[in-house]
Amino acid sequence: MNSRKAFGYIIDMVLDFFYPPRCPICERYIENRSDILCSECEENILSIDCSHDLRLQIKETWRLTKYKGGTQRIIWDIKFNKKLGELPTIKKILDKALNSNIKLKEMLQKIDLATAVPLHVNRERERGFNQVELIFGEWLNQQNIPMERLLLRIKDTEHLYDKKREERQREVDSAFELAEGAEVHIKGKRILILDDIFTTGTTMSECAKVLKTAGAVEVYGIALASDY
Repeated sequence: MNSRKAFGYIIDMVLDFFYPPRCPICERYIENRSDILCSECEENILSIDCSHDLRLQIKETWRLTKYKGGTQRIIWDIKFNKKLGELPTIKKILDKALNSNIKLKEMLQKIDLATAVPLHVNRERERGFNQVELIFGEWLNQQNIPMERLLLRIKDTEHLYDKKREERQREVDSAFELAEGAEVHIKGKRILILDDIFTTGTTMSECAKVLKTAGAVEVYGIALASDY
């Protein structure tokens, strides 16, 4: 063992002694600091699923983790408690999902440009950020996929998580439009829409309609979490 590796080993031992690594979901101790989650949570939470629901106007919709009993607490901590220290954990979860699914990798290789489901200007001003951009930003950079703000949310919709499909559809109907100058980036491109939570897909579908009207060849979607 060379001196650099030996020093790193000692540092890990010290960290494990004073700050033993815990699973960010259940807070159990985990044996290896390089692990993302404990083995039980990894098995329960990573739930990679691809939908081809034609109602959603999206060629493929990928959902990567379980929301309830899974990544719900982390997402809420970021969105509502501004705990941005949770972002590295999400990044590791995204890496794990990508490395475990070849079809997800193949889909990303087709993408020209990504965009996050936008917040209304009032909500983004209140929150200080769009959490979806923070969740996926560094991960997309590693895949060499640029992310642009292609859409605006022009309707200040209510929170949708407790609403049924029909209510969600009414809320998001005509809620989005193109950002100024976005059309030149969209025409003829394969666009990836990103969101933190997928429930019925109505929000992502409305975004896809706008992008297709502007000339997108194909639209794909990824949501961090879903129990759909």
